[in-house]
Amino acid sequence: MDTLSVQKVVISVVGALVAAVFFGSVPVHAAVETPYYYYYTTPGYTSPYTTPVQTYYQYQYVPQNQYTNQSQVEYLLAVLRQLQAQLASLCSAGLCGQVAGVTYSGYSDIDVTTLSATNIDRDEARLRGSIDFNSDRYAYAWFEWGTNQNNLNRTTSHIRYNDNDDTYSVRITNLDRNERYYFRAIGEDESGRLDYGAIRNFQTDGSGSSRNDDPDVTIESARNVTDRRAELRGRVDMNDFDNGIVFFVYGQDQSQVEDIAQDYDTYNDLDEDGDDLQKERVDSSLDGSRSYTMTLNGLDNNERYYFTLCVQYDDGDDVLECAPVDDFRTDP
Repeated sequence: MDTLSVQKVVISVVGALVAAVFFGSVPVHAAVETPYYYYYTTPGYTSPYTTPVQTYYQYQYVPQNQYTNQSQVEYLLAVLRQLQAQLASLCSAGLCGQVAGVTYSGYSDIDVTTLSATNIDRDEARLRGSIDFNSDRYAYAWFEWGTNQNNLNRTTSHIRYNDNDDTYSVRITNLDRNERYYFRAIGEDESGRLDYGAIRNFQTDGSGSSRNDDPDVTIESARNVTDRRAELRGRVDMNDFDNGIVFFVYGQDQSQVEDIAQDYDTYNDLDEDGDDLQKERVDSSLDGSRSYTMTLNGLDNNERYYFTLCVQYDDGDDVLECAPVDDFRTDP
């Protein structure tokens, strides 16, 4: 799991306070004369939306000598115990999340990891995450994202994934050029408890052609998916270029499909690799814009396929422009 443990954070904070006491940043006479009592609710709320039954535990600390460093340290350690108990209570109620920029998780059955963003362009990117289901059969997963890492104010759709879907991704669009975005993966287990991945970031492309607009390539979600077939759709706008060679790419190897534009310059350069990577040309000389549809037959049942639409054009040298990769799973 790539999330931080709040207990470690609290210990670090208390450690810093202890050091401050010894080095004089916190006045020794800051101790109060009365005993310290700490109360907290029983971990394991029945619901985060109802008032829990209150069972109180008491930590009592009476300083033997309120003007010594040792009494200050004992006080801080008592505070630590209280914070640990409060954290356990919140997490057992499914209320774990992010506080003061620190991401942490509760007692969810699943482990969620935020992976790096891919297919980053001027106005779009693909967010990726992974799920370790452990003993759960399914989970819901989504992303929070935004331009402020302390205020991830946008969310993607909550999608259900089965225990054989260890990675998931979502394309986000309409981003600002040359802007830094922050995001994290979130998962919900069968019991409704959440797990949070670490916050990662990416920056959209700030460059723009001084003379020509590059082709725009987009794809839509696959439709009419069965155990053996699926229908792919996409569109290419050549903008200031012409004679585009348009082709679909699909396969079971996500990394090969995602790296097409980085690994190849032309359609002919692209080597097929069995079920992992296939290509299919749909236009040999596109001018202007056009939408494309292609039906895949003979697919393997209950398998995840990744796909994109690409165009080859001449910008002084041969260049490939591909849409962000999408995916679908065939029926069992």
